[in-house]
Amino acid sequence: MGGIKIGIGFGQWKYGLPDPELICSSAELAEDLGLDSVWLSDHIVTRNPTLDITCLFAMIAARTKKLRMGPSVLTLPARHPVQVAKTYATLDYLSNGRMIMAVGSGSDTRDLAASGISPRERGKRLDEGIDILRRLWTESSVSYEGQFYQFEDVTIEPKPAKGSLDIWIGGKSDAILRRVVRLGDGWFPALTTPYEFRADMDKLQAYGESYGRPVDSREAGVLLLTHVCEDREKGWETVAPFLRGLPMPPEDLAARCVVGPPEECVEKIQDFVNAGCVKFVLRPACPLDEIQPQITRYGTDILPHFVT
Repeated sequence: MGGIKIGIGFGQWKYGLPDPELICSSAELAEDLGLDSVWLSDHIVTRNPTLDITCLFAMIAARTKKLRMGPSVLTLPARHPVQVAKTYATLDYLSNGRMIMAVGSGSDTRDLAASGISPRERGKRLDEGIDILRRLWTESSVSYEGQFYQFEDVTIEPKPAKGSLDIWIGGKSDAILRRVVRLGDGWFPALTTPYEFRADMDKLQAYGESYGRPVDSREAGVLLLTHVCEDREKGWETVAPFLRGLPMPPEDLAARCVVGPPEECVEKIQDFVNAGCVKFVLRPACPLDEIQPQITRYGTDILPHFVT
């Protein structure tokens, strides 16, 4: 099953802030086990403790050599895209070309409100922001006159190591799918099922034909809340705090998580593979002291079934 990539993700810290060493050593462990990437959930304001992910990426870059890194996902409309372009180009330089950009419009509107941005503007701001990122990463000097952003003769140096960063777009709405085709390099949904993934991928490919911009099915991945354990019932008890507040009934959320014995987790991921997904971000839904045991299980109980 060549071509399948499995990485790890970290979200909000529901059990208190982790020791910085836990974050770095977890990334090192993931790299040693052959996992592909690390993804960090981006929030400015939250009810739970949170850390600025650009600082974390710099720490992880200093402690790893191959692990790719990206936000899951960055609320681009809540930030000025020129600053984002500079920050992520710098991170890419520091990591020797290991950054991936993934952006979204901001499903949690608190970040937008804290930044003085109306939720009604987020879609158009995202479109302008993506355009600005791509131009600043590839052009020597950029002037821009948009509805929300205006500037003259701006240069970002150094450029990303490989000329630009891939820009993935998170979300599942029809507007997001069309945006992926128009502006993105990849698609990054969360809280989805294999059936929904396949149906949305079919839409993406149909939109790609209509826009004259074919969609590469290999440039799509899913984020899955995950807990590998022998006792499924206890596993769901562990995962439950991470599901509270999500806009979906418990039975629907259960279909969108990977929880249970290793063979069942492998089967659930295989369902996504059968639906055409080849990139996965497994986010441990557990207390801090269980994060590294979970990463170890990803590397020993799951990864060998998909990567040869």
